[in-house]
Amino acid sequence: MKRWIGPLAVALCLLTQYAFWFGRGGVVAYIHRERHIVRLKKGNTALLKTDEQLAAEVRSLQTGRAAIEAHARSGLGMIKKGETFYEIIPGSPPATQTAESVFRDQQLAARG
Repeated sequence: MKRWIGPLAVALCLLTQYAFWFGRGGVVAYIHRERHIVRLKKGNTALLKTDEQLAAEVRSLQTGRAAIEAHARSGLGMIKKGETFYEIIPGSPPATQTAESVFRDQQLAARG
């Protein structure tokens, strides 16, 4: 009987250590939960910042005509009377002519 007490105590110690480290409420699960909480807090901070920006935009739209005008200009492309609208399309380079094409155009114009 005394032979079983030593190995039994070691086995029980290993089982409790396994439960302590890897069990449902163990250290590893705790670390994962803490990391998840940190990620959620960062996400909440970003959402609160966005909420504050949207609330400020709503307040400015409710109180001033300039904010409504700026929103209409940027979002809807509205133009005031008497203004000239220029659209610049990014990514398309302006048409350029080479010296040969200019010379050819001049030669064609001189002939006809």
